[in-house]
Amino acid sequence: MLIPIEKKALDILKTYNGSNDYILGLQKQYIKNKSFIPTRNQSDYVIKFGNVSPVVVGKSVEIHKSCRKFVQDQLKLDFEPQKIYIDKLLSRRADMLDIWGCFGDDCKSYRPIFISKECLKKTKQLPKLDFTKYEREPKPHQIVAITKLLENEKYILADDMGLGKTTSAIIAAMEGGFKKILVVCPASLKINWKKEIMNYDTEKNVSIVDSVDFKVNKWTIVNYDILKNFHYLPERGVKISELPPSPIDFHKFDLIIADEAHYLKSSTSNRTKIFNDFASRIPNRWFLTGTPITNKPIDFYNLLHMCDSPIATNWVHYVRRYCAGRQFNRKGTKQKYWVTSGASNLDELRDYAADIMLRRTKKDSIDLPQKTIKPVYLPLEYSTGYNAYMAEYEQWVEEMAAMGEKPSVTDHLTKLIKVRQLLSNDKIAHTIKLAEDLIENEHKVIIFSCFTQTINAIHEHFGKSSVLIDGSVSKEKRQLAVDRFQTDPKIKVFCGNIVAAGVGLTLTEGTIVIFNDLDWTPANHAQAEDRAHRIGQENDVHIIYPLFDDTLDTIMFDTLRRKMKIITQVMGDSMEKDDMSLGREVINGLMKT
Repeated sequence: MLIPIEKKALDILKTYNGSNDYILGLQKQYIKNKSFIPTRNQSDYVIKFGNVSPVVVGKSVEIHKSCRKFVQDQLKLDFEPQKIYIDKLLSRRADMLDIWGCFGDDCKSYRPIFISKECLKKTKQLPKLDFTKYEREPKPHQIVAITKLLENEKYILADDMGLGKTTSAIIAAMEGGFKKILVVCPASLKINWKKEIMNYDTEKNVSIVDSVDFKVNKWTIVNYDILKNFHYLPERGVKISELPPSPIDFHKFDLIIADEAHYLKSSTSNRTKIFNDFASRIPNRWFLTGTPITNKPIDFYNLLHMCDSPIATNWVHYVRRYCAGRQFNRKGTKQKYWVTSGASNLDELRDYAADIMLRRTKKDSIDLPQKTIKPVYLPLEYSTGYNAYMAEYEQWVEEMAAMGEKPSVTDHLTKLIKVRQLLSNDKIAHTIKLAEDLIENEHKVIIFSCFTQTINAIHEHFGKSSVLIDGSVSKEKRQLAVDRFQTDPKIKVFCGNIVAAGVGLTLTEGTIVIFNDLDWTPANHAQAEDRAHRIGQENDVHIIYPLFDDTLDTIMFDTLRRKMKIITQVMGDSMEKDDMSLGREVINGLMKT
């Protein structure tokens, strides 16, 4: 005797005139054999989707690498499928898709295929790209990155530092025609992002968010630390539907770019929870990070999850498979906890993650120069007292003019020493944080300063993992410090006075050089840079200049660049020997501001 659900399904099959090929197949079986009885699952399907019209798709979609073996085993295929041709989407139940199609591009015989939507790579058709309209055209390796970002709604650009991830993301956003772009980055990089965007778009289209005013533009730049001011997580017992939209939700961004995305590595941190909550409603998400995937697999789970990667749909499976995860009982209780700090099956993880991530090192990008420059602009709010010190200097200039005096360049430089020392001291915390991030990415870092107090403070912070050379260090101890930096893996930081440590040393184990502050003499910078960029160096060298925006810092830095006449390198080999020429031009620049 038929149970009601089967009888109801048969009644539908008798009169069905729709276009669902799976139901039509069941109908054919009934017509051929009047005693045919559908199974309970078949009956359930017919009842649910008998009145649903299939969607004609007619295109091939790539299957995520991590799903191919599973699909092969489930459907008992004699090959590992890479693509699926979707003739029609018959139905959809939760995350499962009922597809009428076949595997490959040229297949002709269609069949019903049930597959998770997470297993299908969602790619977009590329717009017509035109890079010639930009004054600064992207390099070949950046064009590859731009293409990958535009092809994918959710993607991780994990190129090594110095490969121009910021530029690639900006051009991709321009070429993609996005109207509202939210850039989330560390506070120290907000001005840097604005300046980079202005190479390709107008300043009027860019706004930087402060801690109170969420001012939105085509490009809206906000730092991680203040996201909590503009988006709130739903409280227990309160429905999301009962809450007004947060400022971020209200503006409905169509693209979010998360720079230094390793800031989101902890899934349990409040910062990540807030970010994930609003970002999950933004359709296009691009994550930029230079952290290699082999660093610590648990740190990549959240990024993979936010990119809808199939390998991150199940946290327990992920930590067991890729983090050597193990569960233990808390001593004296029945509570359990996970240890996920390990690493396992890394080759498989790298292979599966390749679907939604592009990772290249400097060695992979042969079109790059050997030495690159990266200014990092800091907002003036982080410098305490700069305006007061400059007012004191300007008052002295006015008093000299009133008395008919014409101070020499040396007089001006002497008066400005207090300003330079202030900027140098206020940058220490930023330089330390920058160096720590680079060390975490397995770089050895060289830090130069013109001031003894500054370089000593930096050395004291890093302690036994650093060495120091200033004017007080003997010749023997200088060489010992160099040898330790070059040979001891525990020594991560070289701290040096720009004059005392800038000449005659070989520091080729360092790939990053940070100038905490600027010297008046261009030759001193060039000599200091070449401690790492010399014979024996096997990697590209990156020179970083932290600069307080719209201060003496930027005037000095711009003058250095003009001196070298090379935009991509701060220093070169042909320099004027007049040590005071830089000071004179800087003073002229100050007089114009």
